[in-house]
Amino acid sequence: MRAVAAHHQEGPDGATALAHRYAAAFSAYLSDRGERGLGAAYDLGREAVAAHLSVLDLAEAHHEALRDALAAAPQPPAQATLQAAAEFLRESLSIFESVHRGYTEVQEVARLEHSHVEQLRALADASVAINSSLGVQEILQLTADTARAIIGVQWAAVAVLDTSARLPPLSAASPPGSDGAPIGSARASARLTDRGAALGAIELFDHPGREFTARDEAILAQLAGLSSVAISNARLYDRERTIARTLQRSLRPGALPQVPGLAAAVRFRPAGENIELGGDFYDLYKARDGGWAALIGDVQGKGPDAAAVTALARHTLRAAATYEHSPSAVLTLLHRALREQRSDDRFITVAYAHMQVAVEHVRLELACGGHPLPLVVHSDGRVDAVGRLGTLLGTDIDPLLADVTVELDVGDVLVLYTDGVTEVRRRRTEVFGTRELIELLRACGGLAPADVADRVEAAVITASEGQLRDDVAILAFGPTHQPAGEPGILPGAPATEEGHG
Repeated sequence: MRAVAAHHQEGPDGATALAHRYAAAFSAYLSDRGERGLGAAYDLGREAVAAHLSVLDLAEAHHEALRDALAAAPQPPAQATLQAAAEFLRESLSIFESVHRGYTEVQEVARLEHSHVEQLRALADASVAINSSLGVQEILQLTADTARAIIGVQWAAVAVLDTSARLPPLSAASPPGSDGAPIGSARASARLTDRGAALGAIELFDHPGREFTARDEAILAQLAGLSSVAISNARLYDRERTIARTLQRSLRPGALPQVPGLAAAVRFRPAGENIELGGDFYDLYKARDGGWAALIGDVQGKGPDAAAVTALARHTLRAAATYEHSPSAVLTLLHRALREQRSDDRFITVAYAHMQVAVEHVRLELACGGHPLPLVVHSDGRVDAVGRLGTLLGTDIDPLLADVTVELDVGDVLVLYTDGVTEVRRRRTEVFGTRELIELLRACGGLAPADVADRVEAAVITASEGQLRDDVAILAFGPTHQPAGEPGILPGAPATEEGHG
């Protein structure tokens, strides 16, 4: 029999009440030693367990009842009284032990179930964190830390081996920087797979006496499964991002050319992580009659179809500029090419300028096909919108386009931009639009094109809190004191993913 000192939740009154009922029941049993009397002993044992009394409380109640019975019995005490006392106590203790054992077992089961629920809750939290991670190395470290914490081991390690030999093997350990498990440690492991193929493994190590349960192995298998999916998705994401960046670079000129007498700068920032190709583009190149063409455009939508339209637009505009002088004529040719070679009704907006660069002066003709009008920043801080807003290109309706002549002197900067600059929203509220852009440019009077482009880019990034919802493209240029025919200045560096051009 196992004696357990339970906490007396009912206090002394509970033990006293039990003692009174025990004495009455034992006295009745001495008078009639039948099954009914033993049934009372059985009930007293259950009552003691229910009252959270200990076996010592039950023994004390029996001792007091027997003492009173012996005091009232003839001398010497009858053997029958002692035998009845043993039978009564045995019956009380047997049910007490049985019920108490069951209660203890239920408590243990409840404890284990609670522990399992906590493990599953931690696994769910880990799943959210792992699947929110975009890098494979970060996923591996989270997996190792999670396995060590949830299953409760001294050391955990995760490794991924690239069977194609194109990527280096990656691994993580928890705690980080540990030397590994000592020889003889208890070990458990689970495979990482990618569409059925071996990807790597999770390994757990603990003290030599540890025995990993079926529940431990089930938790580890679930963790391995969700980590495998996250790693596969992260690798796919990396491949798509690499492809998208490569295509995006191919759709933009590598660097702005040197134009004698002209200072020019470009800033480009793709939205988000640039998994989806955007449709913003820009260009600056030699046109007919010794002039230069500068343009900026935006294709509807994102993805491969938008990228195809972007490529078509850039090549068509370059080709048209070799034999067309009028910007409106160039944009009309682009419209026709879109209608003839595309059937998806995807439209495009373009601001196109044909420039003649002279000493300290630039004269240009400008046409806008559905694109926001460019802004001229004068040296005294005045800001003027130039051009005439035309209709979209590539739609079923022939565009309405107009050529407008613009004169730029030294100190003037023409700013072309896409709608990613003026449609910055947070929580569906516009926080940076055309009005804010004009106010910003009024403080840029006298600045070089590169400085103007820098300020616009910085303002957009700040307004969007670093989370751009649309691509941002800015092309700024203006005449300099550098006479035509001499080496140009500020040629513009390649437009990188960080946005500097």
